[in-house]
Amino acid sequence: MEQSDAEELFLWVLNKPDDEAKKEEFIRAFAKDPDTVLNGVKAVGQSQGLFPHEVHSIVREGAVPPWENCIDKQKCQPLEWRKPRALKDLVDIVTEASSKKLPVRAVGSGHSFSDITNTDGAILVDPHWTLNEPVPVDKTSLKPNADPANIFRVQCGITVSALNDALDNANLGLINMGAYDGQTVSGALSTGTHGSGIAFGPMASFLLSIVLVTETGVVYQIEPANGITDPSKFSGRLPEAGDVPVVLKQDDDWFHAAQVAMGCLGIIYSYSIRVCPAFSVSEVRAETTWEAVKSQLTPLLQNTDHFELLINPYAEDDGTHTCITVERKRLPKTPPSGSRLSAGGSIAEWAAVKGSPVLVLALNALPCVSFARCCINKALEFLPDYEPPYVDVSHKVFTLGIANTVKAWALELHCDAANTVDMVEKTLATFQQLGNDKNWIIAGPIGIRFVAASDAFLAPEAGRLTCTIECDMLYGIHHDRDLLGRVKAAICGGNGNNSGVRVHWGLDWDFTTAADVTQWYADLPRWQAVYRQLNSTGMFDNAFTKRLQLRG
Repeated sequence: MEQSDAEELFLWVLNKPDDEAKKEEFIRAFAKDPDTVLNGVKAVGQSQGLFPHEVHSIVREGAVPPWENCIDKQKCQPLEWRKPRALKDLVDIVTEASSKKLPVRAVGSGHSFSDITNTDGAILVDPHWTLNEPVPVDKTSLKPNADPANIFRVQCGITVSALNDALDNANLGLINMGAYDGQTVSGALSTGTHGSGIAFGPMASFLLSIVLVTETGVVYQIEPANGITDPSKFSGRLPEAGDVPVVLKQDDDWFHAAQVAMGCLGIIYSYSIRVCPAFSVSEVRAETTWEAVKSQLTPLLQNTDHFELLINPYAEDDGTHTCITVERKRLPKTPPSGSRLSAGGSIAEWAAVKGSPVLVLALNALPCVSFARCCINKALEFLPDYEPPYVDVSHKVFTLGIANTVKAWALELHCDAANTVDMVEKTLATFQQLGNDKNWIIAGPIGIRFVAASDAFLAPEAGRLTCTIECDMLYGIHHDRDLLGRVKAAICGGNGNNSGVRVHWGLDWDFTTAADVTQWYADLPRWQAVYRQLNSTGMFDNAFTKRLQLRG
């Protein structure tokens, strides 16, 4: 097909959307030669000014700008922006806010898609640019069984990517991590961000100590009751923080509340994280169908350190769903072999190469199951198997890579792993029905991962081996919120019908309700007891806490 033919065909589809024959012709042409067809879509989009506006970047200088998340969907108007450079600055900010009776909220990279950060009229604390370094571990205060070689301490504003670089330099690695590495560690940890692997919990599971500035300006170093610090050796100071007093609090309830607290207990200054010697990961991918793999989940999970699935939510004519399996095994640190595109963000990887706005324009022009299925299959084809397995240092295998640059968002559902097959099939059926009935389509495969249980009171993975179901959506698809809202309602239940499926705090889209939280988390009262103690005045409350009625 010539590009001019593709342009003419796409113009016909745009101008006569009810012409089913032309739609089918376009989809057949796309399946045969996607590059030429997308070049035609791009040319038409540019000539007619059809591309959506770019997402704004946050202006951080001059007059007090609004805060916006990474895709410009969550916004608030702070009273002030503050960029603290030391622990003392955080204490001063909180003390000043208390005297003025102002709310305070910390922000990171803005990667959350819910209203976790939204606080109009607040002092907005942005440590992303200034409190973003590794800091010393006080080895003199550690208990004998706490190995300082496997403890890494960082300030709250460091990104996961920068943390990985620092660990690389020390020949260390994170035990597990999520696929996106542009988040600050405080944002990732505070929302329950996870990786995969039935032996590995979410990132918060590897926390050893949390330094938190509370509403009174008192700074606590929070650890489990049997924490890494010897109270008799603790000096009441941090190595890099001068004369700022720090209170050691070794209490299980405080620690399990602070591990995943969504910024509601105070302003985090630093974390001590359990790490491990640097290691490599081998990765093998294979194309199959969900119907073929679902009966083999147990042996696959038991024989693979990190097992993942990518499933096309739209069935083929024979009723099967195209699926990619991703099997990853941990190895001693090994020289890398070859290169590949990230499995975690297949549609985003493809969009980065083909042009995300072009794909969005095409999908919005043809919002039908057959075209969405074809696009997702093409994205999955972008992830070929490798012989021999691809091997690299762990974080380079786990990360999304180039897909980090694509504007996309997702709804993520967490179910008991024992119910994986039922919940995945219900999710697939819901997408299929909404696609057939309303032409509401998802622009991406469904990502399936498995995560060990967490002790954190409000971790989405709390108390059970968890299957996570991530529903990825390119930014700008029509009816995206309507679609994912209906999926959340169908899978999570409502009106007293609790399926036990939770929603990830950062991938929530503001769909979660107070009733959901009460049903999902048995330890909510224990979390609330710590919350009311550390945030008694409501200094750290905001739209998120009010929506979920966390104060009770």
